[in-house]
Amino acid sequence: MDIRLSRRELIAAAGGVAVASTVVPKSVASQEATWSLVDDGTSGPTPRWDHHLAADEETGLLLVYGGRDVNGTALGDTWLFDLESGVWSQSDAAGPSPRFGSAIAEDRGRRRLYLFGGEDAGTFYSDTWRFDFKAMEWRIQDDGSAVGPSPRYGLAGSLDSDDNFVISHGFTFEGRFDDTWVFDTRNKTWTDRSPAEETRPLKRCLHEMVQDTASDRLVLFGGCSSGFGPCPQGDLWSFDLVTGAWTDITPASGPAARSNPAMVWDSTNSRVLLIGGLADAGYVADLWEGQFEGDSFVWTETGAIGPSGRGSHDAIALNQTVYVFGGRNNDGTLNDLWALQIV
Repeated sequence: MDIRLSRRELIAAAGGVAVASTVVPKSVASQEATWSLVDDGTSGPTPRWDHHLAADEETGLLLVYGGRDVNGTALGDTWLFDLESGVWSQSDAAGPSPRFGSAIAEDRGRRRLYLFGGEDAGTFYSDTWRFDFKAMEWRIQDDGSAVGPSPRYGLAGSLDSDDNFVISHGFTFEGRFDDTWVFDTRNKTWTDRSPAEETRPLKRCLHEMVQDTASDRLVLFGGCSSGFGPCPQGDLWSFDLVTGAWTDITPASGPAARSNPAMVWDSTNSRVLLIGGLADAGYVADLWEGQFEGDSFVWTETGAIGPSGRGSHDAIALNQTVYVFGGRNNDGTLNDLWALQIV
């Protein structure tokens, strides 16, 4: 007997109350791709930035967690969006304390989301959590009291090829970091994988990092190195998951330097997609694709025009579609949801 729950039953299991979206998706034409406004923010999560967006392939649910509100106050709520019905629901599953600027990584195969660190009003965290889409609940993995990364905010995270959680760099009021750590998701232990200091990307925060599954490397871009170097940064680095070595792969041309962008791995086309961020000229709305050609990396700007310029938003790729939620720009704090078909 098939006992799988429907999407609506899964939402109810999360303790949420369904809120129907009243938005009729509308397309925005471009030269190469089309963005669609999925939800204009009249229902669902409140406006926020420095939050997280994740997804579950099996159920077609998007997850929004935490961030900070229009006043900069940390949030600790978890929301689910059903892509099939266009329904938002808020989960009452107990999880991490309110925070923003954490690192996350998705384990799509095991239907899990990992989260490390973050900040709330000057308190920096070093605990590690997991959200389980099967059970629809948060579970503490490490309380931060054992050997592991120091508390921090504004770091980046990704999975490695063994489905372990990798975090790198970040910030506290004591300064910025340049270390790299790996969390064994099965044994729940941290290992410092930082190479020699002179070979690491410069200390920074507010950068992005994704796993290039085609080459078994992590790709790190941008950020802010105030006190040590440029802010914003426009350099690009790769981390070899086998040797633990960082390599500067910044090409001769590419996106303007920026902090607070969103970056995802497009497995359909084996490429990195970079969306928006905060550049010297202000918030930008551009979309770049990047790929390895041998050991060289090539950036190409696309003609896709969609969400307004923004920073501190988040994005994910799911079923040949990129989704972008929230962030902030000169007009304020946002909670709109956009989709881009990947071709």
